[in-house]
Amino acid sequence: MKIEYQLSKRSDGISSASLSSMIDIIFLLIIFFVITASFDREQLDSKITLPQVSSGIAIKSLPTERLMINVSSDGTIKVGFHTMPITDVKNKLDDLLYSITKGNENVSIIINGDRTTKHRYISTVLDTIAQSGYDKVQISALISERSGGAQQ
Repeated sequence: MKIEYQLSKRSDGISSASLSSMIDIIFLLIIFFVITASFDREQLDSKITLPQVSSGIAIKSLPTERLMINVSSDGTIKVGFHTMPITDVKNKLDDLLYSITKGNENVSIIINGDRTTKHRYISTVLDTIAQSGYDKVQISALISERSGGAQQ
């Protein structure tokens, strides 16, 4: 006795192989956006021009657990994908830091202030960070070419 199976042909013309390819592409896109999002919160805002200093201690490598806060010349604060005016810093930055760092106070916070940023904006950010319990804070600057050209 011989048993034969005959595969039924679908009349709509869609094959199962195209669905698996589409799922692969979707997963690749998800991975791309997750990686891109994690890099974005660690980068210096392109609109910020760091101040230059004549001497200083250059950072050889960035801490593994870090968070960068960008302060623009008009007082706008950018932390990852979150942007806020300076007037909201005292009310919202504490909660934002806690949600991003998951309450880990050992995270190093790096402040990137534009060279034309008023000191009161940086001071407001520093005060809020200190009140939130974070004590590992660094302020970025460019060391002038005479001193080696490294970034602090």
